[in-house]
Amino acid sequence: MAIGGDAAAQLWNAASSGQLTMEPDAARDVAQAYLRFAAMCDLWIEDAEVLRTIHGFGTLDSSLKLQEGFANKAGGAKDVIGQMATAARSMADGYLQAAGLLAEADQLNSDAIRVINRQA
Repeated sequence: MAIGGDAAAQLWNAASSGQLTMEPDAARDVAQAYLRFAAMCDLWIEDAEVLRTIHGFGTLDSSLKLQEGFANKAGGAKDVIGQMATAARSMADGYLQAAGLLAEADQLNSDAIRVINRQA
């Protein structure tokens, strides 16, 4: 499973089965923190894509290999950050499920994105 996926799945299972319950306000606070992190990851993914396509290394073979190496590292970073964002959103859903608030997930995610966009 992707980065954090096992923990998110365990959280979801515990919340769905009733083994984990939370007070609604606490669940919202934790979910908002995870969703803000996921929104930041989305911005970092955009940054990694810019780095993946950066040019200007020159035309020498060594320059082209260096450019390719940076592109590969940026692509790998983009993949890992995407996995972190997915895991964070899954964790947020798990905590909301534990409080019986899963219906609020979309609104909290929208709020988190709006806050991050104001800060960027």
